[in-house]
Amino acid sequence: MAIFEVFLEEPVPSAGLYLFPVPPNTHEQKIQNVTFEGIEPQGTVWDVQGRTEAYLFALNAGDRSIIRIDFEEPGPGLCEDAYVPGTSAFEQPSQALIEQIEIEVPAAPLEVWVPALIQFVADHFNYGARETHLGTGEDSMPALECGLTPGTCVDMHTLAVAALRAIGVPSAYVMGAHIAEGRGYGSTGHCWLNLKCDGISHHWDISHHVQYGVREMTPKLNPKPGRRFALSIGRGPEFVGQDGPVTYPSLSGFQGLTGSNTAQKLRTLARFYE
Repeated sequence: MAIFEVFLEEPVPSAGLYLFPVPPNTHEQKIQNVTFEGIEPQGTVWDVQGRTEAYLFALNAGDRSIIRIDFEEPGPGLCEDAYVPGTSAFEQPSQALIEQIEIEVPAAPLEVWVPALIQFVADHFNYGARETHLGTGEDSMPALECGLTPGTCVDMHTLAVAALRAIGVPSAYVMGAHIAEGRGYGSTGHCWLNLKCDGISHHWDISHHVQYGVREMTPKLNPKPGRRFALSIGRGPEFVGQDGPVTYPSLSGFQGLTGSNTAQKLRTLARFYE
């Protein structure tokens, strides 16, 4: 049994309702128990599509909180619902992207086509922050421009999941934390992708390969040594607060539902214990 512990870097800045994702089972983790220190959830709530479940907390300014998640390794894999695309534009491939794939990544047996498609995504990116994430303000994920496009793990894996869905491969965007080897703790907010296809590795981390100069994609989650934990699945979940619906890029920590921190994420840290 191992423990993944999550805590706030600073006390809660202002009162309000806050969400924290209910962690999923994956191929790498099987959730056994979740306990809370300093806070207690009012219960759990689902996003409007019924795909993402989150703990609901009423927190006061100055509160500190720790969540401990007991889990076993390995796990049973993602549930079938995790592979069903949501209605967010970030979850849909555009017609332009579909046509680009048809030209640049010709159809082949899936054991060849899937790695080639993932390599195609990697070949179009260098690692770098954008003013807004790729696809923001659009109806679906766009085709990639010629040359290298700047992007983070969010951009690369959102695009990759949309591309995999475009060729009919069930895929999911996984958000959580990566704790680098040798560090006692790290922030939550790294993502990777998970796919469901016989004979092909289920997990890929494109951005860690690109960020650390490994341009040839392999199904390794840790080109940079470390350990990771999944906290939620999917892009663009929408929850209903007291003042109306609130949309989040994804859930990876304590995130405001009401009050002055609505839609914002509090800096959330994490560490592992055996």
